[in-house]
Amino acid sequence: MKMRNTWKKYIYLEAVGSLLYVRQISRPDIAYIVNILSSYCKKPKQHWLAVKRVMRYLKGTVDYKLTFSKKQEHNLIGYSDADWANDPNDRKSITGSVFTKCGDAITWFSKKQRNVALSTVEAEYIALSFTCQEAIWLRELVKEIARTDKGENICIKCDSTDAIASAKNYVTSQRTKHIDVRHHFVREKIEEKVINVNYLSTSEMLADILTKALPHTKHKFLSEQLGLR
Repeated sequence: MKMRNTWKKYIYLEAVGSLLYVRQISRPDIAYIVNILSSYCKKPKQHWLAVKRVMRYLKGTVDYKLTFSKKQEHNLIGYSDADWANDPNDRKSITGSVFTKCGDAITWFSKKQRNVALSTVEAEYIALSFTCQEAIWLRELVKEIARTDKGENICIKCDSTDAIASAKNYVTSQRTKHIDVRHHFVREKIEEKVINVNYLSTSEMLADILTKALPHTKHKFLSEQLGLR
């Protein structure tokens, strides 16, 4: 029995490893669920059924590919989102971040936040700080490719007006004063005009697909908005 369980665990690890690879190179639409499944690699149980569903989904959408368009926005645009207290086991939130160029996702991630956020605002603000870090890396990469010393001001979209207010103002409220100082560098980068944070409604938030399971219609819509066609 022990050998059988070890074999099942090995097969699960192999399958999740394959999904992680596919997620990383071309399929942001499965990033959230694969991130969840990878957290059960030590003791997979019924999660194997979810792995099979993801594989069936990939088989049914095997023709999906990331498509760039000359008609779309050429500047880098970032999208930041969080799902507060997503995990029922530890109540940690999920950060979702994606950057697009020419109507196509070029980099994305979905990951659990290290600490428990005490409010939606805190979760969104922490997500914004991670998205800002990714923006800085992309900005430097573009500068290197273009061989220029001048980097573009990257626009980051966020669907939390309170998180945006916290990022743009040095006024600290009771809900945000305890947030780790390391996340406040977002304010500094806004002042330096490295990034600019603007509001975007939740219905249009592309990073929403990276933070939670969505109804089929919305999942398909956001996948297409990410450039998967």
